[in-house]
Amino acid sequence: MEAPEGRGIEAQRQRVLSVEEWLRKWSAGATAFHKEHGHPLLQKHLDLLVDGRSGLRIFFPLCGKAVDMKWLADMGHSVVGVDVSEQALKEFFADQNLPYCEEPVPGISGAKKLQLKVTVGNAEYSSTTHATES
Repeated sequence: MEAPEGRGIEAQRQRVLSVEEWLRKWSAGATAFHKEHGHPLLQKHLDLLVDGRSGLRIFFPLCGKAVDMKWLADMGHSVVGVDVSEQALKEFFADQNLPYCEEPVPGISGAKKLQLKVTVGNAEYSSTTHATES
């Protein structure tokens, strides 16, 4: 059972997760924070964000597998998502049925760039994760 909206949000504001805790949440599937249909506030205020412009480069820090990234890319914006969880990013591409390739990020030990292999129409996706090399 979820906490009432106000208390749940306040509890999250007071909680900072370590990288290990964040990765455990993804590994355990404890991602109740993920919005399967996009974030309602982004949808509500999209006009304020884009202000009539097209082809914007939009940055999603801590993106997880946010469906909003595909939604915005389908509108013709260039979307860059960053997350520490490689699993989250791979789930994004799998859930959206998008092929991707992996490349190392020069100068950042253990970091990988997961990028869409094919541009779909005007849609362009790029996600970056920092994954510790084994």
